Amino acid sequence: MIKPDKEISAFGKTFWDLFIMKIFRNIASVKYQWLLLLYIPTIWGMFNLNDKTGEPWVPAALGLGFLGGGFVTLATSRIITRTSLTESKDGSELDTDR
Repeated sequence: MIKPDKEISAFGKTFWDLFIMKIFRNIASVKYQWLLLLYIPTIWGMFNLNDKTGEPWVPAALGLGFLGGGFVTLATSRIITRTSLTESKDGSELDTDR
């Protein structure tokens, strides 16, 4: 039995429903999890100072280069993956984006 929209929606099918769904979808994505795994230690190291030298654990140029390079790598791999998965006319190959 199909439920009416009001029973499915958390906030009465409003903007906040879509916003919460988008947040959960992003958290569930592997790309987001990799970004968190790679970015949290880098950002922590950029803002926490070494007690002996007074310098950050990760220099600003190195940290920003790593963060930008990580994002570009993940975005490029996503583009390559999306364009290399195609579905043939006879249906023998599967396109997971459809």
